[in-house]
Formats: sequence, structure tokens, C-alpha cells
Amino acid sequence: MKKENEKLVFSLISLIIGIVALTISWVPLINNIAALFAIIGIILGLIAIILNRKHKKTIAIVGLVISILSFVIVLATQASYANAIDKAFNSSSSSKNNASLINSSKSKKATTSEKQSTPQEKAELGLQGNELARMKTAITYLKSSHLSKQDLYDQLTSEYGSKMTAEETNDVINKLDPLINWNNLAVLSAKSYRDSSYLTGQGLYDQLTSEYGSNFTAEQGQYAVEHIDDDVKSADIWN
Repeated sequence: MKKENEKLVFSLISLIIGIVALTISWVPLINNIAALFAIIGIILGLIAIILNRKHKKTIAIVGLVISILSFVIVLATQASYANAIDKAFNSSSSSKNNASLINSSKSKKATTSEKQSTPQEKAELGLQGNELARMKTAITYLKSSHLSKQDLYDQLTSEYGSKMTAEETNDVINKLDPLINWNNLAVLSAKSYRDSSYLTGQGLYDQLTSEYGSNFTAEQGQYAVEHIDDDVKSADIWN
């Protein structure tokens, strides 16, 4: 009787350990312990079956089956968790790579856009409606008449010109000023005076700088006289 009880103990222990292993086999990390319990349960279940080969082995078989099931569940859940972690990591890496590619693409587009923008496009950038119309008017005057900054102001505000307000005119000129090569405009104006009025030297300088002439600054007038034979064209009014 005592030996039978001892044999039954292996079966009961296998069953209990198998149940414990099955209970925690679903829990991440802790199911590592469940795997260990399952292995012990399997070993004890096999021992119980061998010891009870001539007696009822129901408890031992149940304990063995539960332990094997627990071990299988542990393997399945750990594989599932590992797969989920890999997917999350790959998704994060993919998102970062995509963001990097998008930023790189935007940067390249911005750089390309900047390289391809002409000075006139820069002057007109962001302008709409009346603001854009005023800017185009000023640029047309500069291209066709080669005006100085003061003459451009007078032409834009004149009642015989564009009749802009002082504020509107100043906004236009302030945007244009850093983009315009006023020295080259003075040279173009000097060429016109020489071709039409045959002015040279001091007479040309006086006409370029006079308030009744072109209103260029003294420096611009002097530059024009000295560089009148340079190959300057209307396209060269931009910096």
C-alpha cells in the first residue's frame, strides 16, 4: 500500500506542476518558468507511468499531457511575442527611414528650387494680386528705361506714372533693392545717352547724376562713365 502511495505521488506532482505550468504559460517572461515546470512535469509524468505500468495511470497521463501542452504553449507564445517585437522594431525603423527619405527629398527639392529661381522670381516670390502687379510694373520700368532708384520711385508715385502711394512704392523698392545691380543700370543708361545725345566724360556724368537727368548716385555715375564700354545688357540688371 505504501509503495502504491509513493507511485501515486509522482502522478499527483506531475499533474500539479503541469497545471501550474499551463496557468502561467501565457504570461510573457514568466512563461520561461512555465517551460521549466513543464519539463519537470513531463519527466515526473513519464516516471509515474513507468512505475504504475501495472496499475491505473490516469493521473500520470493527465499530468504528462498537461505538461506537454504547457511546453508547447510556451514555445508558441514566445514565438508570437518575438514576431510582434520584430514587426514593431521593423515598423519603427521603416518609419524613421521613410521620414529621413522624405526630409532628404524635400531638402533636395528646396535646394533645386533655390538654384533654379531667377532674381525676378525671388522678387515676386510670395506676392499676389496688387502687390505682384506693382512689382511687375517696377521691373518693367527698370528693364525698359534703365532707371535709377530715385527715378524709379518718382515714376511709380507720379500722377503721370503709376500713381502708387509712397508706402506701396517703398515696399516694392525695398524688395528689389538687394536684387538689383544699380551700377549696371547706370551703365545702360549711360550707353543710351551716348548713343542718343552723344554725351561723354563730364557731360555724361552730370546727366547721369543730375536731378533733371537720371538721378543716379555719384558713385553709380562715376562707375557708368568708367565702364560704359563694358558688355552690359538688360539681363545684367540683376545681382
